[in-house]
Amino acid sequence: KNAVDYLDEIGLLGEKTIAAHCVWLSHSDIDTLAKKGVHVAHCPVSNMKLSVGRAMPYSYMLRAGVNITIGTDGCASNNNLDMFESMKFAALLHKHSSGETAAPAGEIFSAATENGAKALGLKAGKVEEGMLADLVLVDMKSISMIPNHNLVSNIVYSANGSCVDSVIVDGRVVMEEGRIEGEEEVIERFEVLAKKLVSAE
Repeated sequence: KNAVDYLDEIGLLGEKTIAAHCVWLSHSDIDTLAKKGVHVAHCPVSNMKLSVGRAMPYSYMLRAGVNITIGTDGCASNNNLDMFESMKFAALLHKHSSGETAAPAGEIFSAATENGAKALGLKAGKVEEGMLADLVLVDMKSISMIPNHNLVSNIVYSANGSCVDSVIVDGRVVMEEGRIEGEEEVIERFEVLAKKLVSAE
């Protein structure tokens, strides 16, 4: 009995379940996840750093109806946790493994936004009436965003975290003009804790 069958047997699989990575799955496993409404968090940067041996069966998951989201995993296997980078790697990884038409920019952008919100049960991921005011404002003058022939393609293939100007969470500005309140104190504290973590004491 494999892991998916076991998790299904004990009742863990359902619409509130988010399964991370999902690299070593059979078609039968994926069919089970789709049937149970399980969401999948695809973490391409982490998977490549850890050398898991193969790309997630992305195309089959889509055909099966699995809701695929984009994740970063943790700092131990993805040092910068940059969601823009994870979008780019997801798109390129599946083009490399499945062909140039796989994982188009719009599809990957949706996975990182509205699909992720759906997995978390949030009314977010789109800019429209009735949705949470969760917004990331990108600096269109950033060199990574020039030229702007296709905004979604620029965001997926060219942008990175440094392109973000401001962040709004549920209508509250938490980052403005690239700065977060108390940022310097947090960085200083982090450096102290990081040194303690790796010290021989």
